Amino acid sequence: MSNKKVFKFHGSEVENIIIRYVVRQYDKPGIVEIEEFDALKNPEPCETINVQVVADFVTLTFYRKESENSIIRRELIPSHAIERIWVKG
Repeated sequence: MSNKKVFKFHGSEVENIIIRYVVRQYDKPGIVEIEEFDALKNPEPCETINVQVVADFVTLTFYRKESENSIIRRELIPSHAIERIWVKG
C-alpha cells in the first residue's frame, strides 16, 4: 500500500472531501457538537476513501485495497445531521 490515499466521491476521484455534521449527546440533552471529517487529515491507514450519499445516510468506506473490494470499515452519518459537504475536485 502506497502512502498516497485516493479520495472518491460517488466513485469519482477528487482532491479532498470535508463533511461537517452535528453530533447530539444523548446523555446531555440540548448539547450538540459539530464534528468534521476531512479526508486529507484522516489518519486511517488505507488506500482509498469513498464517500457516497445514499438514501438517509452519507457512507464513508475505507478500503485496504479497492481493486479487491477489501474494506477495512464503513461509517454511516445520518443525512439529517449533515450541515455541509465540500468536495474539492
